[in-house]
Amino acid sequence: MRPRAQAAHGRSFGQLAGVYDEVRPRYPDAAINLVSSDWSTLEICDLGAGTGILSSALLDRGANVIAIDPDEVALANNPARSLVGSAEDTGLPDACVDIVTVAQAWHWFDEAAATTEINRILRPHGQLIILINQLDVRIDWVLRLSRIMHAGDVYRPAYRPSPAGFDLIDHELVEFTTPLPFEGIVDLARTRSYWLRSNQTTRSRVESNLREYFSLEHPFDGELDLPYMCLAYVLRSHD
Repeated sequence: MRPRAQAAHGRSFGQLAGVYDEVRPRYPDAAINLVSSDWSTLEICDLGAGTGILSSALLDRGANVIAIDPDEVALANNPARSLVGSAEDTGLPDACVDIVTVAQAWHWFDEAAATTEINRILRPHGQLIILINQLDVRIDWVLRLSRIMHAGDVYRPAYRPSPAGFDLIDHELVEFTTPLPFEGIVDLARTRSYWLRSNQTTRSRVESNLREYFSLEHPFDGELDLPYMCLAYVLRSHD
């Protein structure tokens, strides 16, 4: 996907900001604490912050957070101080933050341009934290579900980000579950970029396939614990 088209898809999530915030999983403590158990003295830029799922967790830990996202509709749900901007052009001053966090957004960036911008706004030897929540497709029924909803969960556990000018200093894979009723799972599908850019015929087919799958192949009552993995990476700037 070309960078411009990629960025446009990345701005589509504000269409369902409230639903996104309700059904998308939170980031496990073990992943957030990979950097520090005490965030209270840290200046953070949450890049591609969207509705604020990670921003909220960092605020709860006492961090000073500035949320950056190109989608002002999504940012309206974010409790942190916010600024409309992109990973490639944040609008922030030089050397203004200790840590840049990127949760569920790295794949939307022009990596080369974003890395240059991240290096610019980080203080010397600052850190870049990349968090990726994805359905645990190592489990057969979850793999089938991800294919039905076109989840786009493509990172393998062996994946290691390698942006120029950064060293990977720590990483972790954290397994967890999030309970959702059936309608919540349908809403989860509605927050996927595949759904957001599809026509009504395609959307109806996805929903019908989900209903059939959970009626015939994987029935459940009440809520289903959806297995996830969080891929967490801590990188340090050379500068």
